[in-house]
Amino acid sequence: MKLAAVILNYNNANETIEAAKRLKNYSVIDAVIIVDNASPDNGYEAIERFAENMNRSFEEETCEEDNFHRFIAVRAEKNGGYGAGNNLGVRYAYEVLGAEYVIIANPDVCFSEECAWRLVEALSQDDEAAVASALMEDGKGGLQQTAWRLRGWAGELLNSGPVSRRIFRRLINYSEGFFEGRSMCEVGAVHGSLLCIDADKFLGCGGYDENIFLYCEENVLGCKMRAAGYKTLLLTDISYRHEGSTSVKKSLENMTAREKIRQRSERYYYKNYLKAGPFKMAVTAVFQAVVLLETGIAQKLGKI
Repeated sequence: MKLAAVILNYNNANETIEAAKRLKNYSVIDAVIIVDNASPDNGYEAIERFAENMNRSFEEETCEEDNFHRFIAVRAEKNGGYGAGNNLGVRYAYEVLGAEYVIIANPDVCFSEECAWRLVEALSQDDEAAVASALMEDGKGGLQQTAWRLRGWAGELLNSGPVSRRIFRRLINYSEGFFEGRSMCEVGAVHGSLLCIDADKFLGCGGYDENIFLYCEENVLGCKMRAAGYKTLLLTDISYRHEGSTSVKKSLENMTAREKIRQRSERYYYKNYLKAGPFKMAVTAVFQAVVLLETGIAQKLGKI
């Protein structure tokens, strides 16, 4: 069983390198692939030097030869977004390195070796499982929403608004008792900050949809897995820490700009995966205009 980890970088080389360093002594991971998503800064050069230095020290410490290069730097020809960058890393892991399983991790997450092992174990023991994740904690140790059901158009629309999301929270999310007493649950979709995939199943379903630049990737992946008859699993007795989209916030500081990108991805998802027709898309346009107005006001008031 071969496991690789993919970490995607964009204009955030220092944090990405620190994330890769944390995996140095994880024996369960055979290779760490750092994909630079065509960053306009000099980040790739720093990542490439880091990978070379880590491999050199790794060889000196182990005095062994291995078919895997422990750290690998890969550069995308263009920034095709989150999905395209991670697809590139997964394909490299599967086609070049022969990895059966791949952990996709954002630079701003911390996870233990035990967590990595448990995720792989969950996939390897269930032939129908294709994606697995663990509970997500914030930087202060509080639990965050890690998994959700695959909702219909109306549910997704309500979930996209900051006010409606709170009002209809009980209707559009799993109940509080859904996870109680269960160490592992089948869910619709899991948060994209950390997940482990069966590489063959993931690529067989087309991987992430590269028509989406950012946001909604989790829902699309969940839909693809469900359509192919595969399971998405959440382990509820182990967790990882997620600091909270530091790469995205660094590149897109303006909340309104991020919301516009999110809404574009949502429209694509509604139309192409939830099969929303003209009427639903017209309602979506009105609803999103209100949400964008709310976002702008909140930003001016310093609420977000």
